[in-house]
Amino acid sequence: MNSSTTIVEYAKSTQNVFMCLAIATFLIILFMMSPLKSFMLSSIIGKIIILTLLGYTIFYNLKVTHNFSNQINIKFTSGDWNPVKTNIICSYIFTIFLLMLVVAIIRTSI
Repeated sequence: MNSSTTIVEYAKSTQNVFMCLAIATFLIILFMMSPLKSFMLSSIIGKIIILTLLGYTIFYNLKVTHNFSNQINIKFTSGDWNPVKTNIICSYIFTIFLLMLVVAIIRTSI
């Protein structure tokens, strides 16, 4: 697989991650910030759906980023720096923030 095809595949996967996050954000607003949070059953079901969607987003983002970095064959130990390395690092940092969001949602449930 050549480099341009790999980058296009990664871009499409990034769009999928964004769509999952957009849906999760909408559900967070719907089930945790609206009057629906006062209904116990809808709140619990909403949080389970949100956590499942965020868990899938984290898994998918890690898998796609790892595969992309392996296919591009980027060495982080070399001295030269390029935008691809920055994008990969930002993707991992984004995953850390998603994990923090999952922890915050779990903490509100307890």
